Amino acid sequence: MPSRPLATALLTILLVTLAGCGESAPAPLEGRPGGPYQMTLELAPRPPRPGLPATLTTRLRHAGSGDPVTGLQIVHERAVHNFIVARDFSSFAHIHHEDFRPLTPDDLSSATFSFPYVFAQPGHYRMVSEFTHRNRGWTKHFDIAVGDTPPEPAPHVDLARRKVFGAYTASLHTSPPTPVAGFETELVLELERDGRPVTDLALLLGSEVHVALWRLDGRHFGHAHSYTPHMAAMMNAMHDRDAEPGARARRMSELMVAMIDMPAELVFDGPRIPVHHVFPAPGIYAVFLQCAPGGRAQVFDFQLEVAAYADGMDTRVESMVTPAAAHGSH
Repeated sequence: MPSRPLATALLTILLVTLAGCGESAPAPLEGRPGGPYQMTLELAPRPPRPGLPATLTTRLRHAGSGDPVTGLQIVHERAVHNFIVARDFSSFAHIHHEDFRPLTPDDLSSATFSFPYVFAQPGHYRMVSEFTHRNRGWTKHFDIAVGDTPPEPAPHVDLARRKVFGAYTASLHTSPPTPVAGFETELVLELERDGRPVTDLALLLGSEVHVALWRLDGRHFGHAHSYTPHMAAMMNAMHDRDAEPGARARRMSELMVAMIDMPAELVFDGPRIPVHHVFPAPGIYAVFLQCAPGGRAQVFDFQLEVAAYADGMDTRVESMVTPAAAHGSH
């Protein structure tokens, strides 16, 4: 028979073990905002450890029934696009389930997607997951704490429009020169490699460029792609002031469907790639532009200051893009 001290020790170990077994796993993170779809994020391990691989798993459900969302549309070659950014904007990733393994029928029927990711540093991160269902795009936002999380640092502000990234020199031009909140802005990325204009851009996930941006307070996420002559023609038709409001609304819906169904086509092989975006509010934005010069994915990051509108401000866009209908091509 065990001695009393040994029996007491064994009992203590048993109670601790049983207490541990009774602990439930942390609840998944729930994406914001709400709405007709619910997306959750599971992290393993949780919290993630800096410098070590973590597995991120998202599950997409109908908010009302709890059933998996089936029939997701494949847009730019992926079912769900995920954008992960450090809250001080010192790191960025555009990542997908399909980057690591093909989607299976079970993945699609359960609307469950996963991928590995290494958070380089401890701190605060934000992930935005974007998907398209029934011809409409949706985003869900998650805040992720990694390691022993210090207070959120203030992002370093750098408004330089010309920067060096290894062998590349990247310039970001805008029209109008000062972007104005609520008005369209054309952003043009211009690339040089070893002092010469880049002329060998390749398509990356069906576009010459993918742009993700946030205001420095983490709000006002945006995602855009190259602005092609086809898109310019469709936007002109949508903005036709002579059309009835109902007709403009139908054109907007048709535009969204057409953009989803548009086949991938290399229009800009360099050195300049145009993008159009409407910044919803004034402030400083972090802008990440991902493209593939020479067929290799590269990220070029900038910050832009967007002004509040005031009477007399020039909001005209001098575009480098000629609408397809105007020059009769395509």
